[in-house]
Amino acid sequence: MGFKSETSSRSKFVWNMIGSMCNALSSFVLLTAVTRINGASDAGLFSLAFSTAQLLTTISCFETRAIQATDVKEEYKFKVYFTFRVCTCICMMLAAVGFIWFHHYTGADAVIIFFICLYKAIDGISDSYQGMFQQKGRIDLSGQALGIRVILSTIGFILVLFVTNNLVLASFSMVGISIVFIYCFDRSRSVHFDRAGLLWDGHSMKGLFRECFPLFIGSFMINYVVNASKYSIEAYSTKEMQAYYGFLLMPAFVINLFSLFAFRPMMTPMAVAWNDRDMKSFNRIIITSCAWASFLTVGGVLGAYLLGIPILNLVSGVDLGSYRTELCFVMFGGGLNALITIFYYVLAVLRQQKMIVVSYGVGFAGALIFTPILVKRMDITGAVIGYIVPMLLVDVVMFVVMLWCIRRKKVSEHE
Repeated sequence: MGFKSETSSRSKFVWNMIGSMCNALSSFVLLTAVTRINGASDAGLFSLAFSTAQLLTTISCFETRAIQATDVKEEYKFKVYFTFRVCTCICMMLAAVGFIWFHHYTGADAVIIFFICLYKAIDGISDSYQGMFQQKGRIDLSGQALGIRVILSTIGFILVLFVTNNLVLASFSMVGISIVFIYCFDRSRSVHFDRAGLLWDGHSMKGLFRECFPLFIGSFMINYVVNASKYSIEAYSTKEMQAYYGFLLMPAFVINLFSLFAFRPMMTPMAVAWNDRDMKSFNRIIITSCAWASFLTVGGVLGAYLLGIPILNLVSGVDLGSYRTELCFVMFGGGLNALITIFYYVLAVLRQQKMIVVSYGVGFAGALIFTPILVKRMDITGAVIGYIVPMLLVDVVMFVVMLWCIRRKKVSEHE
């Protein structure tokens, strides 16, 4: 695939859609493959490993992408972003080792969790390149870098698992494929904009850390909110129940996925509109994104009620017929998660990082206190309730903060 210095808006939208879709569906495809080939027990382990990696990804990403993609004034060089991301990826893997040790995982279980975490850490390196492409107005390259790599890694994982029935080797294959692809694609494309490399600029690194740290704390908390039910199931239920809940949860991310199709290409223009004081364009982007997310949520709930269970039964090979109501509520939760993502990026553009932490902190406290109790008493139904309620709290707080910031901006312009 040759490099083009310019591309159309349609190409940007399509490739962003492909990349986001592949990334969102990969965990579902991988979990389905493990269930079909190795059974529900290994699927439960893989689901836990992937959720753990997703949680620890908050360390590798450190929410740098939100700052990088909206850094329209280029306050930090790409080499600073890249060096910063390498450091955070190393920290993520140290945390992964600590997680494995603390929970006393040994043997194949420990190795699988380690490799899945390493795969997601490498994902963080690629995300640094993707952020630079988006910052330069080439989100199509971001989509290509993400989508093609995920497809190749997923195919490699499934083929190795099918041939060997060995989850360790299959997990390792994803790591190897990702490293090769990032070197051949991400790195080669980046030279057309800026050269990658390590640059230790203490002043810039400290400034970037200060900007990203509140977002990192908030992201860690919201990831815990999303995955709290899985950890409670791990503590109080079985690996089979973990796999069932994992399948019920997967479709919810489709709403967030399709919301990002429309919203992610607008992040940089939204930052430009805010810096240019073009409040009409800024507000239009927010309203359109929220309306689109709401539309998808209604469609997702209806689709889950009518077709969700038969489709999940077909692809998973397990009987989820008694969880139709839970699936519908999970889809509603997916809509709440999509709104959180939109509000998060809006507040990031407004540079209201501390208020993001406050908003996420409300949901984090709710998940930490109530989700284990709900799962212990109501099993999967309790897990679904523990998934929805904390996110609803986050949405309410973020919405109020966002309105307050926009209103304050309008008042200051009239003074």
